[in-house]
Amino acid sequence: MSSGGELRIRTLSTNSEVTLAISDEGNGIEQCMLEKLGTPFFTTKEQGTGLGLAVCYSIVSRHNGRISVETSPAGTTFYVYFIIE
Repeated sequence: MSSGGELRIRTLSTNSEVTLAISDEGNGIEQCMLEKLGTPFFTTKEQGTGLGLAVCYSIVSRHNGRISVETSPAGTTFYVYFIIE
């Protein structure tokens, strides 16, 4: 997301799960890249390691959660879901 855009962090809950939603106003994620999100060592950054999202997906999975992504030219939202026990 370019400078000056808005980043929103929200939490939502239902009877069965809690959700963390992180939204930006960037240009969205291309489909070919979307399919590779969370793959270790996949990066679009010149100085990136490609481990950030891979670690996030691993942590969420260890807690029996899941991550989904919605993206469009108006921005991207990552949803992180955790089951309430």
